Amino acid sequence: MTRAVAVDHGDEGIRCNAVAPGWIDPELNRAFIERLPDPQEFNREIGRIHPVGRSGRAEEVAALGAFLAADEASFITGQVYAVDGGRMTQLSLP
Repeated sequence: MTRAVAVDHGDEGIRCNAVAPGWIDPELNRAFIERLPDPQEFNREIGRIHPVGRSGRAEEVAALGAFLAADEASFITGQVYAVDGGRMTQLSLP
């Protein structure tokens, strides 16, 4: 859909991009994690499954959204951006 909107409405000055966040650590997730039997182990496991070694922050997702909305991104359209600490890039690895 992102690509279709970009193609169909680009000549109207409409850009369409998608942001696909991975495991982000907002307050709601922190409350969930704290209720687990071993929150520290859970956090270690989240770090292990991400190449960057940690979960993401809401501010990191918001920064991409702000950039895509800015004039500096006026030539960017029809793209899907994963903000996932590299998680999806390693799924096909053993």
